[in-house]
This record gives sequence, structure tokens and C-alpha cells, in this order.
Amino acid sequence: MTTSQVLGAVATGVVVAGYVPQIAHLIRQRCTAGMSVPAFSLWCLASFLFLVHAAIIEDGVFIAVQTVNLVAGALIVAFCKKYKGQVCPFHRALYGGRGATGLG
Repeated sequence: MTTSQVLGAVATGVVVAGYVPQIAHLIRQRCTAGMSVPAFSLWCLASFLFLVHAAIIEDGVFIAVQTVNLVAGALIVAFCKKYKGQVCPFHRALYGGRGATGLG
């Protein structure tokens, strides 16, 4: 493995580590506070386009990271739609009972 591939693999691990707490909180607490379905939908589209590009240029690390991004984004969109408007006790207290967006 080259240095570039090692860095890419480590970066992919960091991406996974970054998504895990968000998705776990969303699923366990059914909490959509602060989540934007349109933003994550655009993120999924971008990840898909980057994934196609990575496949065309046959970059294995880039394919892996974009697959992770696409799957994680799709999970977030799906669970946000499923639990739309639900807020966990922590975020309810943080927002003062004003709902998932913090707007009253």
C-alpha cells in the first residue's frame, strides 16, 4: 500500500467515525433535531456523482469513502423522514421545547 492509499484508508475510517455518533443518536433517540433532509439529500447526490467518478477512474479508496458517504447520508435521510419532528429530551431542553429546528 502506498502512503497515499494509507492516508485515504485512514481518512475513510475518520469519515465512518464521524457518521456513527450522528446515526446512532438519530436511530436510538429518534431525534431529528438540527437535521436537514434537503442538505443530506444534496450530500447524497454529490456522493453518488463522486462515486461514479471514482469508479470511472478506478480509485479504490475514493470508491470506499464515497460509498460510506452515500450509505450514511441515505440512512440519515431515511431515518429523518421516519422520525420527522421528534426530539430527544436533551435537545428539547436545549431548544427550550421549541421543536426540532429550535424555532417556536
